[in-house]
Amino acid sequence: MTHLEGQGNFTKFYGYSYPLNLYQQFTDLRPYIIKIKTQYPSINTLRDEIYAPFNDKHRRRPILKDDARENTLRQLIPTKSIVDVLVQTYIDRYEITHRVLHIPTFIAKYNGYWTDRPSTPACFLVQMLLVAATAASYHPGVCIDAFSHKTTHDHVVKWVEAAEAWVSSQSNQPPRSWDILVSHSLLLIAKRANFIKEGSLWTSSGTLVRWAMAAGYHREVVSAARIPPFCREMRRRLWATIVELDLQASIERGMPPSVRIGDFNVKPPLNVDDENLEESMQDSLAGMPITTLTNNSFQALLYCSLPVRLRICAFINGCCEEADFDKVLELEEELRQAFRDIPTFDNPQADPRQHQTATYIKSMLGIVLHQYMLLLHFHFLVQTTSSSKALICRRARLEASMKILDYYQRLLNDEALPEQACRTGLVLAALNICHEIDLNNGSQGCDQSTITIFPEISTFLIANVEKVLEILEKRISLTFNGLNEYYITRQAAIRQDQPFPDACEDSESRGNQLSIDANYMGSDIMTDLISSMLPQDLDFINDNLDLTFFHA
Repeated sequence: MTHLEGQGNFTKFYGYSYPLNLYQQFTDLRPYIIKIKTQYPSINTLRDEIYAPFNDKHRRRPILKDDARENTLRQLIPTKSIVDVLVQTYIDRYEITHRVLHIPTFIAKYNGYWTDRPSTPACFLVQMLLVAATAASYHPGVCIDAFSHKTTHDHVVKWVEAAEAWVSSQSNQPPRSWDILVSHSLLLIAKRANFIKEGSLWTSSGTLVRWAMAAGYHREVVSAARIPPFCREMRRRLWATIVELDLQASIERGMPPSVRIGDFNVKPPLNVDDENLEESMQDSLAGMPITTLTNNSFQALLYCSLPVRLRICAFINGCCEEADFDKVLELEEELRQAFRDIPTFDNPQADPRQHQTATYIKSMLGIVLHQYMLLLHFHFLVQTTSSSKALICRRARLEASMKILDYYQRLLNDEALPEQACRTGLVLAALNICHEIDLNNGSQGCDQSTITIFPEISTFLIANVEKVLEILEKRISLTFNGLNEYYITRQAAIRQDQPFPDACEDSESRGNQLSIDANYMGSDIMTDLISSMLPQDLDFINDNLDLTFFHA
């Protein structure tokens, strides 16, 4: 399930884990779209009218030398009241999941900028702009310039382009400077947060990995090296972040990861608050227990599952891996262990802010891990000819898809995340739900290899896909990005909103069905839903299933 776009010597490749490649699994979707376009030829005209002005206005111009000038960077910095809000948002929502900065050091330099702007070096101006650009994705309505008609996203694009120009001007040779690697990492985070130049994220992250390796960040520093404990720990953090950026870019493009476990031996980052890391410290620091909440908890916990996630990415996007169900189950168990290792962070003395941070961390970890669970089982599903094994994979991927949407819904309800910031695994989950319904719609009769989804459940699932479409609509309205994702998901959802096959009449098969009414949809026994869809001899799979998603 790959896609090679283009012709001749001008091609572009998208591998297995690229979400929109799932389009190929809807056997009647392409003929349906062709039929609709034939009936309504104005669709193509409207598409051209939409894209033409966008391309004229937003086509990325070449990086100019003037953009890299220090004066240009200084002129782009917004007012202090605006940047204060953006910096705090970045620390609360992005730095907690992408460890790049040492927060106390950054804040000290940030405060220094406002008291003595002329002496602030260009590299810090770049980092300020990228931090602001990333956080602005959470504040699309913030007024950057009262005298300008530009949107917030327009300003963000300008900030990112100027920062990229400066980074590019410093990168004629593989960088040895910490600040260059930090700036490049922030650049990728800002681009991804604002959906800017997404087509180059995978190649850019691969370049960043090699820059970091050229500077030795992939190797644990020997004790004799003249690198103090503070720098050693910050190197570990930055390496972990760079690998994660590349791994997610690889998943979203359908490519193998740039590194494997044997390519690096750096120690895991410590679970320790930034305030306990001081540049002047002489002795190595011991980390806190993983059950203790710190501002590095997300990275420390995510790093524990890095080996299995790297293996899954290589497994599903590699060229030589055969469908091996035992390997799928082995990787699945490692993922489930990672789920079990996520602490509850129950601390009666914690303040509301700490509770919200703990919830955010657990939700984001759940989203990342369920993304891999979904991809692992879907990859095997499209290759296997075994109906019983396919059934297990279908159940697991449906559970993972619903859990991803559940996490996002909870974050939205808690106002911990705006709609346009919902990204990782979102479209993948929605399309997999549509695909599961599509498989049921196409089932001929009912047998032991069929998950029985009743119309009431189908309606509920499609309603949650509609929520995803609303999120994509918000993204498009703010960034004009996501039209392809919206179009494919919308068409897939429309095709599933149709009558289901007649229920099974066979009494043996009826035992695998579930009759539900409106009262059942809101009841506590909804957690038995997927088990009720499956033959009884497969009930040992996923015994601990928790479908609280249905109660959201």
